[in-house]
Amino acid sequence: MTTSELPARDATTVAGPSMLSGWRRPPAWAGFIASVVVLAGVYYLVPLAGPVGASLQTITYGVVVCGSVAAFLLGVRRHRPPARTPWLVIAAGQAFTAAGEITYDVIHLLLHSDASVTAADPLLLAAFPVQAVGLMLMVRRRTPGWDAPSIIDATIITVSAALLSWIYLISPSALATDLTPLDRAAAVAYPLGDLLLLAVAARLVLGAGVRTTAFWLLSAGLAASLLTDTVYGVQTLLGTYFDGSWTDAGWMLCYALMGASGLHASMTRVAEPSPAAGPDATAGRLLVLAVAAVLAPTAELVQYLRHAPTFLPLVTTGCIALFLLVIARMAVLIQAQRHMAITDALTGLRTRRFLQQALDTETARARRQNASLGLLLLDVDHFKHVNDTHGHHGGDRVLCEVAHRLKAVVRPGDIVARYGGEEFAVLLPQVNDADLADVAERIRRCMANTPMAVDAQTLINVTVSVGGALLPDHVDTPDDLTLATDRALYAAKEAGRNRTVTAAPIASRA
Repeated sequence: MTTSELPARDATTVAGPSMLSGWRRPPAWAGFIASVVVLAGVYYLVPLAGPVGASLQTITYGVVVCGSVAAFLLGVRRHRPPARTPWLVIAAGQAFTAAGEITYDVIHLLLHSDASVTAADPLLLAAFPVQAVGLMLMVRRRTPGWDAPSIIDATIITVSAALLSWIYLISPSALATDLTPLDRAAAVAYPLGDLLLLAVAARLVLGAGVRTTAFWLLSAGLAASLLTDTVYGVQTLLGTYFDGSWTDAGWMLCYALMGASGLHASMTRVAEPSPAAGPDATAGRLLVLAVAAVLAPTAELVQYLRHAPTFLPLVTTGCIALFLLVIARMAVLIQAQRHMAITDALTGLRTRRFLQQALDTETARARRQNASLGLLLLDVDHFKHVNDTHGHHGGDRVLCEVAHRLKAVVRPGDIVARYGGEEFAVLLPQVNDADLADVAERIRRCMANTPMAVDAQTLINVTVSVGGALLPDHVDTPDDLTLATDRALYAAKEAGRNRTVTAAPIASRA
């Protein structure tokens, strides 16, 4: 029977099992966002239910905001990030927001109170510093060192936003004569809280560190919150905001994104320390800083043209501060670029180019002082297998750990560099043959004796092969030193790996 003569099978019996076997449950974070979208639709439809609409709307909104807190806690419990404290503190800030939102809805939608300041305000205001602390803890985990470029960039954005906030939000409320002192204080406190959160969020987004899906979800949630708060502030001043308006969708979007960030599996890496903090001077980043620098004087010009109140002393002071910050940013950028030219971006070690320059310098010094100069090259054994088994992220973590242990085990004054790929180099001034062999063996043991983490749950054994040579005992020139060290490394690998080999002295080769 030919193929064309085969009887046709029922399409349902063919497609059905295939479709069922190919169906996968959506990840928890995507399911959470989808559920918030559905609840948002319910939120805007329940007022059609009549008298019970307000109660149903309050319950729906409460489920959304409380769901965000639950998502954070569930994500911490499920994924067990190495740094739990930042996530738990952010969750605590969300809990204050949830309590404040529910209290607000009960007072205004259910009790029909028209009071401007209620018991909800202390809860909502408390959320700002608590979340700021959580974000700052995350920032400190990601960049333990002094990341001056990111601090300056975040300050530029915050100063510009503070001037705009003063012109359009804070001063109209602070100077309003139709408000009570308590109402004015509350109206001023919310923009100040947003500025505090903006300063820390900008530092987080602009700083060094891995940018996982959870990181971007968290950043987008913060942006949605700050933008919606700003729209709400403007609407309140104009008298156009009302409970249940479309502005509430912005806050629900914030809760959806932030909750999803806690549920995403990559949340375990958001607070992961960055081995090298460098400025990300991309065109987009520079455009953001340029816009931030000119917004304040532009806003003052608009106020002048509209014959609206101007704040010349304040804006002038702010513009001077922005100008000085931009100059400082340029100076730091130049210094950082010089640093990055000689620093490996992944491990934070010196580059091969720097090592070559240091080799020439140290050779000249050793000859002047009639001293010896040693060089070690080490290669991570079977590194391709690590990448193939645990992925490039696992391989990167191994390389960073090797770099960390190298810096800890070498002598003060030794120069450690990433030579290329999984190869590292150590330049040792004023060292003899015995010292060279001792340092090489210490390096080998410190790698082999303690397993290394390729992810939060997996430890693997990693070994290195080490080759070494000495000038002038083993070779006569810097180029020969590199060549002899490389040959010694090759000999160590050929001999079975996880061992050290040093070059033979010139006398023994004669």
